[in-house]
Amino acid sequence: MPGRIWSSEENYSIIMESFQNPDITISEICRNHGIAVSMFYKWKDQFLEGGRKGLEGKDPDKALIKENEELKAIIGEMTIANIILKKIT
Repeated sequence: MPGRIWSSEENYSIIMESFQNPDITISEICRNHGIAVSMFYKWKDQFLEGGRKGLEGKDPDKALIKENEELKAIIGEMTIANIILKKIT
């Protein structure tokens, strides 16, 4: 049977609990929420990585938009070349 699916809000709440309650151990937090300690640290690492990227000023959405525009341009060029090749043959 697959494990429970946690929402991002629930992940955030559990991670923040560890910061807001320094007297409680990670093991206790995990036990209270029914998650494995390894899962908690995976979520925490993802959370901290996102924060680090935010502080660096990197906007992943802008990077994806730029990559998308570049790929569309390549597809456009290939489409034009394909049309020309079809007309030649």
